[in-house]
Amino acid sequence: MDLSLIFCLAVVADAIILRFVPTRRRVARFVLMSTFFAVHSVLIVALVGSPLHPVYKPKDLPREFWLQILTSCWWILAARELISFLTITIAIRRTEREHKLLSDIIAGSIYICSALAMMGFVFGLSLQGLLATSGIIAIVLGLALQSTLGDVFSGISLSIEQAYRIGDNILLEGGAEGEVIEMNWRSTHLRNGANDVVIVPNNAIAKMRIQNHSAGNRRYSGNLTVIVDTRNEPEMTLAILKQTAMACRSILEHPEPSAAATEFMADRITYNISFSTHSIASAGEARSQFITQLYKRARPVVDRRNSAGGEIASDSLGSRPIFLFGENELFNHLPLLETLSDAEKTDLNGKVTRRHFQAGDELLTQGKTTESIHFVFSGIIQATRQVQDGRVLNVRKVGPGDSFGGISLLTGMASSETFTAASLGLLLELHSDNLKPILQSRPELVESLCDSAARLQQFVATFDRAAIQPVVIEHHDLLSRIKNFFHLEVS
Repeated sequence: MDLSLIFCLAVVADAIILRFVPTRRRVARFVLMSTFFAVHSVLIVALVGSPLHPVYKPKDLPREFWLQILTSCWWILAARELISFLTITIAIRRTEREHKLLSDIIAGSIYICSALAMMGFVFGLSLQGLLATSGIIAIVLGLALQSTLGDVFSGISLSIEQAYRIGDNILLEGGAEGEVIEMNWRSTHLRNGANDVVIVPNNAIAKMRIQNHSAGNRRYSGNLTVIVDTRNEPEMTLAILKQTAMACRSILEHPEPSAAATEFMADRITYNISFSTHSIASAGEARSQFITQLYKRARPVVDRRNSAGGEIASDSLGSRPIFLFGENELFNHLPLLETLSDAEKTDLNGKVTRRHFQAGDELLTQGKTTESIHFVFSGIIQATRQVQDGRVLNVRKVGPGDSFGGISLLTGMASSETFTAASLGLLLELHSDNLKPILQSRPELVESLCDSAARLQQFVATFDRAAIQPVVIEHHDLLSRIKNFFHLEVS
């Protein structure tokens, strides 16, 4: 059989077999490519000798043109083999996702060199005239495509400098922020917190200040500005703001959130709250949780009055300060008790018991009942629960504005959690004897409290189901445990 037909069959077999090998299996694809390339090389050497100096026999024109086509195919396969070798080398040397732009440039350069080699070695064309002509064409195209070429070369510069990589979370000058999901010839694509794709031209991004949140680790450091009325003492305000941040689930305990006063004006003080989250994606949720938690202890200042008693025109809502209400205003801002009359609220305020606590104090134990409902005026309390297998797990943090003990107060059931103080703080307690007359006269209040208690019970049930999961033990791990238990030699 003619060797040229065998060469063609080998190329077809190469293309068909590689289609059945997934692209993610790079090593297997590289081994197959290398095997087929070795077969192709043996066949092309048998047909024309060295591909650098091919000799075409016999000297008839159709046969020579056919062999030139086969030799050109070999050069294309050689370029593919070199690209595959570089790709597998990058994959072995590092685990990060490589830049698509840099890979495309390398692949394109190799294929261009392969095309020049085909023209010079296979078809015997003069490369000097070809390069001179292509130079003129390149100048014309360069003038016509200045903007596009600017994006291309800026992308090359960013890829070489590695200011960011695929998967990094970055903040650009101007406010664009998100995860880098693609870098191509023209632009960089970011996915922001709203799950939108932001496309920024490479030429523009190369001139911006880039803040890479993933350069050291994937933890994101965020901040939030809060303006507080000067009637609130700064020392107390700083403590409440920090405790509010500590009570948010999405904010990391380490490093601990902090609060600092940054600006002082006649009627307001500006505070900056710094916090950390696992990633930039959870920063928006952390800010939302902070605002929700702070609303339990503060309200915006609606208006201010001057010394003559006249009302001062309120400024824009975004610049209004907030006011942290005091102990005597607690019942005015509780959703469950807001339907009470002013007289009832005043009466309850006079019956509230104040209880200061220190870090480490056990305020309520799981399995015990309480005859009071506890309102956290300040401080952080850690709620834990012992599940069926005996483990004691952290359930949630209770912060300023939260309450606990409602289930015991309403139903007489034992507490489902243990509440331990994590910082200094103040509890405001209301005994059941003082609340029962109001509950008897207001059935709608009982229903609201029951709904709140039902949601808490559902949360605890969900927590228990999630905590007790079957632990999958691998065979080798099980064997190691058995040998350790019987003090056998572990091989």
